[in-house]
Amino acid sequence: MKRILFIFTLCFFAFSLFSQSINTKAIERTNNINANYKTVVGTKVKLIPPRGFIESNSYTGFQHELAGSSIIISEIPGEVNRNMIGLDKKYLIKTGVVVDKQTFYKINGFDAMLIEGQQVAYGKTYTKIMLLIGDIYRSYLISASMPSNVSKRHIEEVKESVLGVIYDPKIESQLSDRFDFSVDVSGTGLKKGNLMLSSLTYSDDGNVPSKTQEKTSMTIRKSTISKALSEEEKIILCKRLFEAYPLEWDSKIKQDPKPFVAGNFKGYEMYAQGTHKEMFVKEFIYQTIIFVNLDYYVITGFTYGKVEDNLKIFKKVAASLKPNK
Repeated sequence: MKRILFIFTLCFFAFSLFSQSINTKAIERTNNINANYKTVVGTKVKLIPPRGFIESNSYTGFQHELAGSSIIISEIPGEVNRNMIGLDKKYLIKTGVVVDKQTFYKINGFDAMLIEGQQVAYGKTYTKIMLLIGDIYRSYLISASMPSNVSKRHIEEVKESVLGVIYDPKIESQLSDRFDFSVDVSGTGLKKGNLMLSSLTYSDDGNVPSKTQEKTSMTIRKSTISKALSEEEKIILCKRLFEAYPLEWDSKIKQDPKPFVAGNFKGYEMYAQGTHKEMFVKEFIYQTIIFVNLDYYVITGFTYGKVEDNLKIFKKVAASLKPNK
C-alpha cells in the first residue's frame, strides 16, 4: 500500500512540475471571434480555414484539394496537461513524426502545445503542425499535414489558422454530430464511444478501445466514390476490405459476401472468426457495406466473446442505418 501511495505521489509531483513549467514558458495569445470563424461540427472548437481550404467530407476538419494539405481535428479524452505528457517526442517518433520544435501557449486562457516537425508517410515527406488544447475535462488535437513541396506562405497560413483556434467549452456538441448518418443502438447495450475520428463509434462500455473482457465495439464510416460500381465490383470491394483486417482466418467459418438490406438500401455482409496476428487472441469480425448512390457505408463489428449474441446485435444495428439523419 505504501508503495502505491509513493508512486501516486511521485506521479502527481511530476505532473505538477509539468503544469508549472507550461505556465512559466507559455506564450500568451488572445483570439477574438469574428465572422470568418467556423465551428467544427461535433467539437467545441472554432477555426478560420486557411486560404483554399474547404470542409472535408472524409474526416473532421478541412482540406486543400490542390495542394494535398489537410487539417484534422480530433477530440482526446482527458486533461490537457496529462495528454501533453503523453504526446512527447518518443511517442511521436513511433507515428513517424520527427519533432523540430515544441512551443507552449496560453490561448484565450487555455493551455496549448504547438508541435512542428516532419512526417514520412506512403513514401512522401510532409510538414506537420499540431496543436493540443483543452482543459481538465477534454483535449483537442488539431493536426495539419502539408506536402514538403508547398510554399512557405502556405505553411505559414496553415500555422496561423491552427494557432488562431478558439476553444469554447460552452459550445453544445456531441461527437456524433459531425456525421450525417445514424444507426439505432437502443436495446443493444452499446454506448457512444468517447473517441471518434473518421468513424461513428460505439462500444460495450463507451470507451475506445473498450476496457471489458469481450471488447465489443462497432464502427460506421462513410466513403464516396467517383463512379457507380457494378455488383461484381461491389463484391470485390467487400472482400478486399474484409481481408485487410489483421487476422488469420478460421477457414471453417469464413464466408463470402451475402446480400444484405438496410431499409431501402442494399449491400453485402461478411463475418468470420480468426486469430489476431499481433495479439494472438480469437476475434470475431462482422462487416456490412451498404451502397447509396456514390456513397458507401462500412459497418464493422468486433468482439472477443459471445459471438452468437453479438452477431445478432451487429445485424440489427447494420439494418438500422439511416444515410441521412
